[in-house]
Amino acid sequence: MLTFALILDEHMNRTIGVLGGGQLGKMLFEAGSPMNTQYVFLEKTENCPASLVCQHQVLGSLNDANKIKDLSSKSDILTYEIEHVNVEALLDLEKEGQSIIPKPAVLSIIQDKGLQKDFYTQHKIPTLEYKNTTSENLRSDIARWNEDQFVLKHRKGGYDGKGVQLMTKNKFQGLIDSDNESLKSVDGYVIEKIAKEAVEVSVIVAIDQQLNSVSYAPCEMVFDPTSNLMDYLITPSRLSEELNKKCENIAKKTVEAFHSPGLFAVELFVQKDGNVYVNEIAPRPHNSGHHTIESAFTSQYEQLNRILLNQPLGDTSLIQNAITCNIVGPNNIHGSYELNNLNVVLQIPGVYIHMYGKKTTSPNRKLGHYTILGSNSLELESKLNRVKELLTIKSN
Repeated sequence: MLTFALILDEHMNRTIGVLGGGQLGKMLFEAGSPMNTQYVFLEKTENCPASLVCQHQVLGSLNDANKIKDLSSKSDILTYEIEHVNVEALLDLEKEGQSIIPKPAVLSIIQDKGLQKDFYTQHKIPTLEYKNTTSENLRSDIARWNEDQFVLKHRKGGYDGKGVQLMTKNKFQGLIDSDNESLKSVDGYVIEKIAKEAVEVSVIVAIDQQLNSVSYAPCEMVFDPTSNLMDYLITPSRLSEELNKKCENIAKKTVEAFHSPGLFAVELFVQKDGNVYVNEIAPRPHNSGHHTIESAFTSQYEQLNRILLNQPLGDTSLIQNAITCNIVGPNNIHGSYELNNLNVVLQIPGVYIHMYGKKTTSPNRKLGHYTILGSNSLELESKLNRVKELLTIKSN
């Protein structure tokens, strides 16, 4: 028993270094607070969300190899809360013996949507028809594409709906003729078949350092058609039990193919005919897992802490059904802001509000989220409609 206690204490006293200081880092640090987990993070701004809960910061760019090395020197293990970091610097540190979760080789694939699609094909993971192309070949490859509608993705740099456009051949031609900036990418493109009338689902998969895996119940994601951001999610999804299990199985097979510990969000399309296709993977905590803070026995953030500290994976079972809705900046407000009707909303049972500490708003900026717990989807949707009507952003 004493030996076990010493091993546990050794794991608890390790310092976790995090590349990124956004809201995901903030919530990771909050989840580690009960166990007094130690963190240091790298971020270019001092007043970022993570700074509200962690004082140990390396100030600098996520692409600065020297700053990443500085972070590593202060950490026993590294992770990242955003994909857009200097992966070459991480590969070099890994060669020097630094533990990095997920492995930098995973990040090399995830950063490039074209390599992601090739990875799925190589591992016989179902994904929608696609074509990787370059700026030089874009026009001709689109002209040869077998459908008028398609999705055009930048291979690198896109996030939160940016770098992804639903297209027709006429719309594409108009953007090309006008030299539209949204089309420009030095890293190439993925042309992809549209998943028509599909339900979008996310499955969070956790892999420990011994490569054991667990998954969370699939979430059904509902997107804002204008911003292309997730508006809200429902968990468990309203799909059949058979389809939910199919989504979990495909998600676990996909993540296990990386042979890396970590926490992964697998986004899937589920079509009416029952076919399921992997869309993209995030190798980190994800918007679709925020609800687990209140709805699951082990939140996605506690789960990642357990993985990083080489502790047992936690129970992923739901305590109660949940909806999570993003709080985003409206189109007509810039600058400082406050929430309308906050005290009224706080009186509604089962509503939990999380604000990220961002001092200013701008159109579609993620400012926070709220999770609603309930016994069934009807109760949840009724509460969601009420909170959406009440909780709005206003200038102050």
